[in-house]
Amino acid sequence: MRIKTLSVVLIGAMALFTAFYWLTDASRREATYNAQLKELVAYGQELFGPPTATNLNTANCAKCHGADGMGGEVPNLGGRRAPNLHSKSIYEKLKAQAGGAWTEIRKPGDPPDYVNLVIRYGGVVVSGDVHSPMPAWSIEAGGSLTINQIDALTALVETWVLEASKQPDVQVPNTVEAGQTVFTSTSDCAGCHGADLAGVGQFPNLQNIGNAPVTELPFPISQLDKLKADYAKDPGAFLEAWIRDSSANYNDGAPTQMPPHPQASLSDSALQALITFLLAQKQ
Repeated sequence: MRIKTLSVVLIGAMALFTAFYWLTDASRREATYNAQLKELVAYGQELFGPPTATNLNTANCAKCHGADGMGGEVPNLGGRRAPNLHSKSIYEKLKAQAGGAWTEIRKPGDPPDYVNLVIRYGGVVVSGDVHSPMPAWSIEAGGSLTINQIDALTALVETWVLEASKQPDVQVPNTVEAGQTVFTSTSDCAGCHGADLAGVGQFPNLQNIGNAPVTELPFPISQLDKLKADYAKDPGAFLEAWIRDSSANYNDGAPTQMPPHPQASLSDSALQALITFLLAQKQ
């Protein structure tokens, strides 16, 4: 009788333990993930910064992107700037890649996402420019970082991006000075056209965009006549259409090498300030 009672008690205890285990499994997994993520981000922060006496093996991303990742001038490249990595535009790219929603930082072993690919293979992933100053960092592409190190940098950048996505948009004043700040702080602008607007590689010079549209583009576009007519009618409205989506508005949906800038990644006030700055460029 005692054995039977003991068996019932043991079975009941095992059932309760199993139920407790399954009910708390999700929270335990989340706690484990958060602990691992914290370690990964800390390692990414070490790699991001300059070499130290105790850690010589860093990527030194801070050399171009700034110590806090807020962007900075690339050394020896005539004012060309590295982008701010606390960026809603990066968030929008991650969200689009994820199919419309992105809320979870990439885990090691997950398929490469936008940020991971840029770190692995360089700025060519963003702009198509094989001469981009953003190098390929993965060993497989000729760089010096292991997959684990790239995963750590990915986690760091995506932590910044997720935090930035939750911040409200700041109203940008419609001035030339504010527009210049938008231009230099947006990787797609200064990164392709140069901080002085003189153009980088195949990307066009914008130093006279206030007087005439740029018609000598890297690749011919299908609606060049419409582009010229729209600029003649209203340069500001033309620039808004071109910057928002040059492909849809002037090339029948085919890529133009000018990336789209939807409202989610470039607010209306930032766009208007940018246009004011561009229209002030007259040689």
